[in-house]
Amino acid sequence: MPNFARRDPALSCPFTEAGIEAHGGNHAPSAADWFRNDDTLDRQGVDRRRPNGHGICKGVSSSWVMAFLNGVAEAVDPRRYERYYTDFLRYQATMVKDFGKHIDSHVAQFSKLGVSTNITQVSKFERVNLSESDVPGFGRWAAYISCWHHDIAIGGTWGTGSKLYINEPNTGLHGYSVKARFFSDLNEYIAARRADPRKNLAANAPAGYWLYKPG
Repeated sequence: MPNFARRDPALSCPFTEAGIEAHGGNHAPSAADWFRNDDTLDRQGVDRRRPNGHGICKGVSSSWVMAFLNGVAEAVDPRRYERYYTDFLRYQATMVKDFGKHIDSHVAQFSKLGVSTNITQVSKFERVNLSESDVPGFGRWAAYISCWHHDIAIGGTWGTGSKLYINEPNTGLHGYSVKARFFSDLNEYIAARRADPRKNLAANAPAGYWLYKPG
């Protein structure tokens, strides 16, 4: 898979902690790390088919969108992101993944529980390649992306000193200060997933996007 080679190292936090398996990576935490008297791991934890636990990319992507749009500093701080992921985000992500299929169902479930996420869906669409024109010109935005049995998140701010991010649940946080580099890395990543021969997809198969803003 592409390695986000155009990212800005000063804005990025690729996972490094003794390899991603040190803290489960894109998997539910182990039972030893989990909360008592909670049945979430009955559905999302380790089983015979998934000895490392179920993938939680849906939960990671939704949770990061919510954190980013609510201004959680650790969500984009390259010095703190991996610890934030290890100590908090992966737990939230496991529970959020248990809520349902994609971010819209996750936000709806929070609402049913009486918890406000403070984010609003702007649009839902499909694209082969994402471009700047697909993202409205408001200040802070984020998107959940479904790309063939895997989900990632992106987000950014426009204007002077704009910063853009790709959150890839297997590899970490990738930040950009140059828009062209961000879109090149993102579309290269999506294209590589589309080209995987195991998926048998058309060359112009679009990925799904859910675009959100604060509020």
